[in-house]
Amino acid sequence: MKKRIRQAKAMHPYEIHHTEKSGWFTCVDDETQPGGKRKIRKCSEENLWEALAEWYIDNPKNISLKELYPQWLEWKTTPRNQENIKRISAAWNAYYLKEPMSEDIINKPLSRLTPLMLRNWAESLLKKHYPVDKRKFSRMFTIVNQCLEYAADEDIGILSENTWQKARKKINRELIFSNPLPSDEEQVFTDDERKKIMELVHQDLDKYKKQPTSAGLQILFLFVTGLRIGECCGLKWSDIHNDRLYIRRQATNEVVKEWTKSMSGYRDIPLTEEAKHILCEVEAYNAEHNYTAEWIFQSDNPKYDYRLSYNAADRKLRKLCARMDTVTKSPHKCRKTCISALLDCPEVNNRTVQRFAGHKDLSTTFGYYSFERRTKTEQAKAIDRALAI
Repeated sequence: MKKRIRQAKAMHPYEIHHTEKSGWFTCVDDETQPGGKRKIRKCSEENLWEALAEWYIDNPKNISLKELYPQWLEWKTTPRNQENIKRISAAWNAYYLKEPMSEDIINKPLSRLTPLMLRNWAESLLKKHYPVDKRKFSRMFTIVNQCLEYAADEDIGILSENTWQKARKKINRELIFSNPLPSDEEQVFTDDERKKIMELVHQDLDKYKKQPTSAGLQILFLFVTGLRIGECCGLKWSDIHNDRLYIRRQATNEVVKEWTKSMSGYRDIPLTEEAKHILCEVEAYNAEHNYTAEWIFQSDNPKYDYRLSYNAADRKLRKLCARMDTVTKSPHKCRKTCISALLDCPEVNNRTVQRFAGHKDLSTTFGYYSFERRTKTEQAKAIDRALAI
C-alpha cells in the first residue's frame, strides 16, 4: 500500500487542498472532461491518495511509455521478425532506457505527453547524437511512434491520437542530416568489371584447389539471378524445376528461415543460359570435393550444416575488388547490378523486373536498384550523341 502511495505522489503534479466543508480534494488530467481536468474529492487524505493511486496506477490511460513498451513489443513479435526485434531492443536500451534525456518522457503517463514535450525531447536527442541521418532517425524514434500508434488504436483506447505525429512535423529539419547520394561506381559493377571478376574466379578455382570454396561461383550466380545473399545461401537443388529457380527461404550462418524477406520475396525466376552453366560448374565442384548435402552452395563445415558461409562471398568479393583496383563492393551490389541491367533492357517489362527482384513496389525497384553501369567515358559519348544537332 505504501509503495502505491509513493508512486502516486511521484506522478501527481497538482496541489492537494483541504477545507472543513469540502474535505480533501485535487484534480487530475482527463481529456474527456471539460477543461481537461477531473476533480477527485475524498473525506480523508488517506482515501484521497488511494483514489489517486487507482487513477495513476490502475487506470490504463495513465500507463507510461516504459510500461507500455513490453506490451507493444510482445504484440509486435512474431516468429519471422526476430532480427528486427533485436534491433528494436538495442535502440530501446540506447535511446530510451539508458538515455538520461529520455527519463521524463518514458516515465510520464502517455496522456500527459504533449506534442511540444515530444518535439523538445526529440530535438535534444538529435543535437546530442548529431549528425543523424534518416536511417538513424528511424532507429531512434520508431519506438515512440509505433508505441503511441498502438496506444491510439481504437481497440486499445489509451490515447485518442498519436501525439508523436504532430511533434514530428515541427521538428527542425536541419537537425536531420541528409547523406549525399552514393555514386554509381559504389553501387554497381560495369560490364568490364563483371567480365574481369569471372576471369579471376576461374583462375582461382584452378589455382587454389587445396583451399576449396565455391564463393567465387556464388558471386557469379548473384550477377545472373539478382538474389539476396541470404536467399542464395539457402538454395537447395530441389528448388530448381523446369529451368526456373524457386526462392522460398533465406539462410544465415546460424539458421535457415523457411520464409523470404517479405511475401513478395516468394518468387520463381527463369534460369538464363549463363546461370545454368554456373550451376553445372557448382555441381562439378561439389562432386570433386565430395560435397553431398542438399544445398547448392556447400562447404565442409558442419557448424553451418554444410552450407557455404553467409560471409564467404563478401570476403571473396572484397579481395577481387582489391585485385582489380576498383571500389570495394558487397554481394548486395551484385544484386543491384543484375537488376539495373534488366531495367536497362528495353525488351524486359518493368513489372517483370519488379517480380524478378522480389519487390512489393515498383518504386523500390526504380528508387534503389536503377544505376548507371557504364563508365564515365561511355556516358560522355552517349551524352554527346544525344545532344548532337
